[in-house]
Amino acid sequence: MQIFILIILLAVSTASVDFKALSTVDGTTHPAPCATICTGFTSYYDWIMTGYNGFIYTVVDITDCHFVAEPTVTATLYGNSYPFIPAIIIGNIYTDNFRVFLKDTDHRMRRVSWTAAGFNC
Repeated sequence: MQIFILIILLAVSTASVDFKALSTVDGTTHPAPCATICTGFTSYYDWIMTGYNGFIYTVVDITDCHFVAEPTVTATLYGNSYPFIPAIIIGNIYTDNFRVFLKDTDHRMRRVSWTAAGFNC
């Protein structure tokens, strides 16, 4: 499965991608060539207890994406055979990082797949 994902990522990185942002969080516009998409996964091991209702969080570093404005971030739980899917909350979004919060009820190590779309100029 990982090899398949790597092949897709290599194909996408060599192909021309038409990315169009219809709206942005801050309402600003940027030239089309400045649009960029970054994607990745959180680590299984970097989760921190919040002390609030059993939530855990991790900080995702997106410095290498070079965003000049707050990107739009989406995330989904990565993996299989979970007895239930905990809520994923994305917050504290900045140009260089964001946080992913999960409700931790069964103390399993979690991994999250994320995508950030925004502008680098």
